[in-house]
Amino acid sequence: MNRSALAVLVLSLALAGCSPGGQPLIRAGSQTVTVEDFDRTATSAAAQYRGAPETAKAELLDDLRRRAVLLELAHRMGYDTSSVAVNTQRDEERRLLLQMLYARVAVQGQRVSEAEARALYEARNEESHAHVIYSSSREGALNVIKRLRAGEAFAQVAVDYSLLGVLPPTGDLDWVAPGALPDPLDGALRHQKLGEISEPLESREGWFVMMVSERRPRKQQEFEVLRASMYELARQRKFRAAFNRAYLSMKEAHDVRAVSGGSQLLFRVMSPADPLPVTPEMRRTPLATYDGQTYTLDDAYADMARVDNQQPPPNLLPAIEIWIEAQVMTRVAVAEAKQRHLHEEPEAVASLRSKREQALLQGAYEVAIQGVPAAGPEIIALAWNRVKGQFARLASVTLAVLESPDSAAVASVAQAGAMQHSLAEAAKQVAGAPAVTEQVVTYPSSDPQWASYESVLTQQALGMWIGPLRTAEGWRIMQMTDKKMHEQKWEDLPESVRQSIAGNANDLARDQRFREFTDSLSTAYHVSVDQALAAKLRWPEPAAPPMAIPGLPSN
Repeated sequence: MNRSALAVLVLSLALAGCSPGGQPLIRAGSQTVTVEDFDRTATSAAAQYRGAPETAKAELLDDLRRRAVLLELAHRMGYDTSSVAVNTQRDEERRLLLQMLYARVAVQGQRVSEAEARALYEARNEESHAHVIYSSSREGALNVIKRLRAGEAFAQVAVDYSLLGVLPPTGDLDWVAPGALPDPLDGALRHQKLGEISEPLESREGWFVMMVSERRPRKQQEFEVLRASMYELARQRKFRAAFNRAYLSMKEAHDVRAVSGGSQLLFRVMSPADPLPVTPEMRRTPLATYDGQTYTLDDAYADMARVDNQQPPPNLLPAIEIWIEAQVMTRVAVAEAKQRHLHEEPEAVASLRSKREQALLQGAYEVAIQGVPAAGPEIIALAWNRVKGQFARLASVTLAVLESPDSAAVASVAQAGAMQHSLAEAAKQVAGAPAVTEQVVTYPSSDPQWASYESVLTQQALGMWIGPLRTAEGWRIMQMTDKKMHEQKWEDLPESVRQSIAGNANDLARDQRFREFTDSLSTAYHVSVDQALAAKLRWPEPAAPPMAIPGLPSN
C-alpha cells in the first residue's frame, strides 16, 4: 500500500500512550481523537508529511479520521472482544511484563571496575580441565554425587544423565578458562580441589556436579590488548550472575516446587509411541505448585497450544522437568511484575495499546480492501507517472573544472569556496591557482574517468561542488553548472522493473478502495471533525537542516 494508507495503520505507534482526556477533535462512533493526540502524532510523524504546514496538517487530520473509522469498524465487528484479540493481548502483556521485570532485576549494562577486569584477566592465566554432569533436580544431583563418591566412573554416570544439547555425553568440557562458565560453576572451576566432587551447584537452568581433573598455565596477550574484551566478559558474567540470583530468589519467594510424579505423567501422555489416554480427572493432576496454587496437566496442555511457546521434547524426561518449571516461573514472574505495578507504567500501557490497535487496524484494513481486482492499464499508468522521475537518466552535464598537481593550491581554492558560490570566482581569490575550464560531458560516456562520475552527477544539484578528487595528474574540483536528463519510456524498462511498478499499481488500487470504503463509513458513522478547533492547530516547526558548506558535495 502507498504512504497514505500505510500511514493510517502505523499512526497507532505515534498515538500510543496518549491520555484519553483532552479536547475532542474527531469523533467516530465510540472513537475519539483529541488535540493532544494530534499534537503528539504531528511531532513524531511529521517526516511522513511533505509540503506546506497547512497541507501537512490537513493530510494528518484526514489520516486520523480514517484511522478512527477503522478502529470503530473493528469495534462494531467485535474484533476487540474476540477470543483471538483477548488471548493475543494477554500474550503480549505477558511478554512485555517479563521483559520489564527481568530488565529491572538484572541490568544489562553492569558496571565493571578496572580492578574487576584485571582480576578476571589474571584468573585467565590458568585453565582447568572440567567435567560436569547436569540434573534438572537437586535430588538427581545428590544421586550423581552418591554414585561418583562410591567410585563409579564420571563418564559413565554422565552418560546416564546425558541431556542432548546441554553437555557432552561424557561430561568432559575439556580445557576451560575462568569466565567462560556462569557462576557457581565458574567459582568451582577456579577454586575446587583437583579430583574433588562438588556439592550440587544450582543455577536457573537446573543443578550441576563438577570435577576438575587438571590445571595448567594459559598464555594470553597483554592486558592492554585484551582490555575491552575483559571488560565485556566481566560485564556479561555480572549480568548472568545477577539474573541467576534474581531467578532463584523469585523461585524461593514464590515457593515453586515440582510435584512428585508430575513430570513423569506429562512424559507418559506425550509419548509418541504409546501415549497414556488422558481423562478429565487426569487433566486436573498437579505437576508443580507455587504460591499455594497448582500448575496442572490442563495448564500444560494450554501452554503447549500457544504458538509462541516452545514444546518440550516428548522423549526426554529432564527436558520436560525443565519445561514445567519454565512455565511456572513465567506465571510467577508475571505475578511479580504486577505486584510491582509494572503493568500500570506509562511505557507498558503505551506499548500494549499500540500492539492492540495495530492488530485491530490491520484486521479492519483487510476487510476494507478485500476483493480488489488487479490493477488495470490506467492504474498502472498512474503508478508509472508517479515514479518515472526516479528512472531518468543523465544525458549531459556542463562542469567548471579546476585541476592542479599542487594539493596546497587546490585546498586553498576549496577553503576560499566557503565564501564563494562560484568555483571560478573562488579560484581568482587564490594566488597561483590554475584557471577554471569548462567541460561538457555526454552520457553514457566511454571515458572511464567521466563514466565513474555518472552516479554522483545524477544525484547532485546544480551549483554544488564536487571534490577535491584524486586524479592521475594531481587533484580536481568540479562544479556542475548545467545538467540535462532524459526520461526512459515504459517499453524500454526491464521486465522486472515493469513488474515491480505493476505491483505498486496494485497497491494504488487497494488504496483507492480503502479511501472509498472509509469515506463511506465516515458518512455511516456520522464522523465529525471540529473544524474551528482544527483551524487553531499548529504544525510543528521542522528541525533546522545542517549548514551547507560550499565546496563540499551534499549527501
